Amino acid sequence: MWRSIQLVTLYSMVVIAEEGSFLGASRRLRIHHSALSRRVKHLELILGVTLLERHPGGVRATAAGQRFLAKLRCILKDLDDILRQIEPAGHGNSDQASAGSNGSACNCALLNAIARPMGHDHAMDPLIALLRGQFPAP
Repeated sequence: MWRSIQLVTLYSMVVIAEEGSFLGASRRLRIHHSALSRRVKHLELILGVTLLERHPGGVRATAAGQRFLAKLRCILKDLDDILRQIEPAGHGNSDQASAGSNGSACNCALLNAIARPMGHDHAMDPLIALLRGQFPAP
């Protein structure tokens, strides 16, 4: 199910909730409000639950939407933290990188997303195997 949900849709969901309207979120994200509405409808269809109550003054999160947004904000923060932790280790040497991680990062299968841009480096295989063993994907 989660593979059909785009990261931009999840981020859009947070912005819509923060702005309280599709119009406000569309200005902030620089995307047409009808496109945002379609993204949310698609997400609600996939999840089988209404996340946002639409009303003339804007939108507000339903109870399910509030629970979803609370978890989603944590996940997006973890992702942001992971991406910030990846930096060149050799001070300009792009062939080396250092990365920090936590259990939820590996559990979210972000290890593959991190390792993929670096190319396949067999020297990293033992580390990847160790992390996968300690933090198996769900």
